[in-house]
This record gives sequence, C-alpha cells and structure tokens, in this order.
Amino acid sequence: MASKHNVTQKLSLALGVSVALALAVWWSIEAQASDEPPDRHEAQRVTHLKHITTLAEAEALQQGDILAVVCSMCRFVEIHHVTNDKLHVKLMTVGEKHTCAVCGGIVTLVGTGKGNGKNEEVNHVCSKCGDDAMFVCATKAGGGEHQHDARGK
Repeated sequence: MASKHNVTQKLSLALGVSVALALAVWWSIEAQASDEPPDRHEAQRVTHLKHITTLAEAEALQQGDILAVVCSMCRFVEIHHVTNDKLHVKLMTVGEKHTCAVCGGIVTLVGTGKGNGKNEEVNHVCSKCGDDAMFVCATKAGGGEHQHDARGK
C-alpha cells in the first residue's frame, strides 16, 4: 500500500512539473509573438545589438552607428559612437591593445585563426579577466535594424 502511495506522489509531482514547464514555454512564446512592446519599455523601441567578431564587420559600420565593448567579468559596457576617427576599427584590429577602464588589465586583440584577413575572428584577451570575458556588439543609428544576437550562444 505504501509503494502505491509513493508512485502516486511521484506521478503527481511529475504531472505538476510538466504543466508548469508547459505554461512557462507557452508564456514565453506568447510574449515573443506579441506585437505590443513589453510594459517595462512602454512605448520605447528596444535596441537590438549584433555581435561583431571581425575587422570587416567593424569597417562596415557607418558614422552614427554605435559599438559596445562588453566585459562580462568586470560587468562593464564601454560605448563608442562610430565617427570618422575610425576608433571602432582599432577596437577590432589584431595586434592592437587598450586598457580596461574597470580592472586596469591590458586587453590585446588576437586572431582566433577562424577566417582570413579582415574576415578573421578577433578575440579580446584581458590580462586580468582572461580570453573569454570580452566581446563587441553594434547597432545601426536609430536602433533596431540589426537582428538580436545573444552572446550566450
């Protein structure tokens, strides 16, 4: 009798978890499909960023676009408005170095070996945070033209 009661409890628990998971998935899909912006953003458009990994992608940016260098370890975002000074190109050029404004580490840009020339993927290696801490993303002037690209892969 006790084993029958134990099985019933496990089935009830499994059913409850399944229903909760189904509701969570349904709610997530409904929220994404909604044409209305979420309440927390009210009438504002959400800016979508595109992950930038190569020098060619950085060179394709135009004046007025916005580039962001993000360090997940320092929890810091450095914003650069693309201008004619080409600083955004230096931020994606293999061999360049800059200093992290938060931890003070020296960030060296190294090629990953994926791709050739300007299409080679670039990795920002920080002397304090490591080689997987930093990434670069960009958006067009006015926001929203790039498709969202989550860093979480």
